[in-house]
Parts: sequence; structure tokens; C-alpha cells
Amino acid sequence: MNISYMLYQAERQPSIIEQREADARLGELAAAVARAGRALKAGVTRRAGGSRPQAPVIPGDDLVPVTSPRC
Repeated sequence: MNISYMLYQAERQPSIIEQREADARLGELAAAVARAGRALKAGVTRRAGGSRPQAPVIPGDDLVPVTSPRC
């Protein structure tokens, strides 16, 4: 490794074009990671047997009787 070149790159401020290219590459990487995560989640959900997520259960929700309001 050329340490002096690495120091030069660290101290030098990138141009606007270089920064935009770096941002575009980072965005593409983030999109690829998100796609992989969604595919992994879909595979786990499919394997678990659920096609849709279940509604969360609220503790104690079944203890309160539901009554209609009186007018």
C-alpha cells in the first residue's frame, strides 16, 4: 500500500463530480442491500407458512367488553 497516496486522498476534498459519482455508487449499494433484505424476509416468511403478516395482539384487549355508546 502507498500510505502517502492514502493520506493525500484523505486530505484532498473531492470535486462535485467525484462526490456525485460516489453518492450514486453508495445509493446503488444501498438499493442492492435492501433488495437482498426483502428477498431474505420473503423467503423466511414463505418458509414459516405465513403469506401475510398477522395483526399484532394487544395485551388485555379481549378483557374489555365492547359496548355501543348510549345516546
